[in-house]
Amino acid sequence: MQQRRRRQQRRILRAPTMRRRVGSTTATVIVLLLFVITLVSLVTNFYFHFELLRNLTGYLKNTPPPLYDYNTADQKTGFTKEAAVAKNIVSTHPSNDVLKFDDHVLTNIRETYRGARSFTEWAPNADPIGDIGQFQTIPLLATVDRRPIIVRKQLIDDKKNRLNLAANGKLLGCAMTGATFISDLELLELKHYAPTCDVCFQFVNHKDMTDFVPSLGYEVLKPGLQSTAATKCFEGEATVEARFADWQRGDGSFKGSGYQWHVDCALPNGIQELTCREISRMQDDDIELLDDSQKIYFKTKFELDGWFRQPDSDDDWSSQKRRFRIHTEWPWTAVMSHDDDRSAIANGLSTSWNDIDSKFVPSNHHEMSLAHVEGPGYDQSEYKSMNADKLSKGGIHPRLVSNLFHLIRNAPGSTHMVAVVDGQAQRSYNVMLMLLNTSISDLFKMYGKVFRNVGTLNDQDLIPISSMNPIDVNSSQPSMTLLELLRIRKIKIHMVPIITPSLVFEKTVCGGQYTFTPYLAARYSADYQVIMYIDGDTTMVESSNKRTLNEILYDRFFGQKSSKCAGHRMRLIEQYVKPEYNNNEAVLQCTQNLALDKRKWQYALKNCHLKEGHIVARTDSVYAFSVHHPDTLDGYLPEGVDDCIPPYSDMKQKAMLQDIKHKQHELISRYYLGEDEFVQLHLRDRERKAECACFFEP
Repeated sequence: MQQRRRRQQRRILRAPTMRRRVGSTTATVIVLLLFVITLVSLVTNFYFHFELLRNLTGYLKNTPPPLYDYNTADQKTGFTKEAAVAKNIVSTHPSNDVLKFDDHVLTNIRETYRGARSFTEWAPNADPIGDIGQFQTIPLLATVDRRPIIVRKQLIDDKKNRLNLAANGKLLGCAMTGATFISDLELLELKHYAPTCDVCFQFVNHKDMTDFVPSLGYEVLKPGLQSTAATKCFEGEATVEARFADWQRGDGSFKGSGYQWHVDCALPNGIQELTCREISRMQDDDIELLDDSQKIYFKTKFELDGWFRQPDSDDDWSSQKRRFRIHTEWPWTAVMSHDDDRSAIANGLSTSWNDIDSKFVPSNHHEMSLAHVEGPGYDQSEYKSMNADKLSKGGIHPRLVSNLFHLIRNAPGSTHMVAVVDGQAQRSYNVMLMLLNTSISDLFKMYGKVFRNVGTLNDQDLIPISSMNPIDVNSSQPSMTLLELLRIRKIKIHMVPIITPSLVFEKTVCGGQYTFTPYLAARYSADYQVIMYIDGDTTMVESSNKRTLNEILYDRFFGQKSSKCAGHRMRLIEQYVKPEYNNNEAVLQCTQNLALDKRKWQYALKNCHLKEGHIVARTDSVYAFSVHHPDTLDGYLPEGVDDCIPPYSDMKQKAMLQDIKHKQHELISRYYLGEDEFVQLHLRDRERKAECACFFEP
């Protein structure tokens, strides 16, 4: 018994010790686990930050580093494919090797709606009267300016000023262009004053702002406060353009409409941070990844004189003229293009009209990059809702299919660009997809057989219009789709949405045409060598069975017998399409009958040239595709290239030059494309002259 009691006492005495050992061991394990977890976390975080800092080592230095190396940087900037995928930009409209929907522009549009703004204020010493709010202003399209002629202008002006800051384009100041809609054109004087433009950088603190391009730029103050908004702006050289405002204001049918005013802007050369490429890199990298900058934006300002009524007066005679300012601002995400490296444009500029070492001068017509552009297209019922009308084709013109037929014949390897108003862009895209996936035997029931021989399609440049034999195609036989046919002929479709707010759509000419045409030049000139701007209901018809449009335009612009013009106007022939003939087959038959019947052709050339034709230009020399005028900038053209627009090129004014008829004929023959080259056949649904109609027998 005593031994048992002693054992129990020993157990009791040992128990606390054992509990202490167990508790001590558990605590040790927990501490070790916490230490290991902490160590792993520290190592992981250290590795992450080390990698981040290693990739951004320029930002660890106290002195401003070179922000990129031109020898190793990617060729494209702005919206790269990877960045686009990351931002879900390209998922809305899948593209293929034939069809491309320009989601980069769509992103610009969304960013404009989201972050752009425009407002008016009285000019200093204006003596306000009436309501300044009677003029509504709306931001429209803005873009990095990629026109080769603007790049050349900046380089030439830089050398004229003996500065040589642009470093042959490497440090070329960024150039932008932006359009602002202003309502009530008839109440505006067209002379403009005091245009300015700036690119501004908003930082998170004053020190980061001060350290950015020290001693240059100016600080923006918050209204009514002395403290800064940590924003530094850099002023550019600004010009204002309203190309057709005077013509529109003089036409009573446009009463109540507004107009789009364009401001071109160029920042100073020689500052790496103020190149377009670097600004877009900062937008993509700094704002997305770092904590030093918050916002980059482009702003414009100019002054106009407007007529304002006396308060509480309905009498127009009491109106008085007052000057006011128009301010517009776009976030940089609304301005960035698909390629903001303008130094690459500078490196490829042509020095003369036939400089084949330039990227803008092809060595033959097979290498020439050609785009034919129409739009902006829209459903002709101006207030049509795409949600209410499920059958509407949106911005796809009824003549697109028949026009593509001829471009497939006579313009292989080219691009057809279709601009559409943004409110109908999705419907237009869906309709285009449907057309591309339709069999050519369904689209061209009588004339599709001309495209059946795949070997001919691959080998033959021109498919003559004389080969269009109207034979029924057995639709039960397998037939390629329009997409496959375009692919064989190496023709691409490029769809571009155009920002069109409701007021702009309802109160501008042709769905904002005069906004799009300058934008076309600024955005896309660097991507092609020749661009045609045409109506959606016009067809290009060649005069012989020997040359494609590519060959004809190459010979005109770059060949040995070149007219050495910056641009040309096409000869336009009217043909009214009556309602009973308003289908693809009848329209194609109308075109073939006219082209192959010499008597009808000569009659139409003599009697149906009723309006000015549209235009085609070499992209290294064009300033704006002003619908019927290929505008350029004298003094900044490649050597040997001229602005060939005659002094009196409009048809009604030609009679004024009868006394110098021979000289005028010489000017016109140089500027206008001849009937022995190709004509623009206008297949319209409204009659201008009874005998200028399909199937008319003269």
